[in-house]
Amino acid sequence: MKDEKRDIDLWSQIKKGDVQAYHKLYDRYINVLFTFGMQYTNDETLVQDAIHDIFVDLHRYRKTISVDVVVKSYLFKSLQNDIFKKLKSQTKTVRLDTMEEGIHQTGSTEDELIFNETILNKHADLALALASLTKKQRYALNLRFSEDLSYEEISSTLEISLESCRTLIYRSLKELRAKL
Repeated sequence: MKDEKRDIDLWSQIKKGDVQAYHKLYDRYINVLFTFGMQYTNDETLVQDAIHDIFVDLHRYRKTISVDVVVKSYLFKSLQNDIFKKLKSQTKTVRLDTMEEGIHQTGSTEDELIFNETILNKHADLALALASLTKKQRYALNLRFSEDLSYEEISSTLEISLESCRTLIYRSLKELRAKL
């Protein structure tokens, strides 16, 4: 509750044009936004650009932003939207490049758009489900499936027993399945 109050104070100061408040809000959320954004793509540059874009837009449109917002939710949703927009733009660019090279495309453009939209939605759902897990659960799943570590290596890294490691990953996957 104290953090929300602080966010609201910073938000109202930003609306008045206080640059220091703008910097404080940026410093307060940069790391958590980056972590959140990396759940949607492995492209660090894209995520950093998206974060900077939302803060540039916040500064640019500070006079017209709503006063009644949950700041953290606003930043996360803005980042999510910007990342999706950038990913969609990249998809279109790649498709145009491959078409220009004369590569034969099977299926209609509409089918491809629907397929790409479905994939983006699935990624978004997965990212939101992952975001709802604890930091330890996300870290364990990352070690298991992205870093391809064994249960023994993960238990050593997390400094927990092998049985606890297996249980942590099992329950994390079970929770993800329930949310998806």
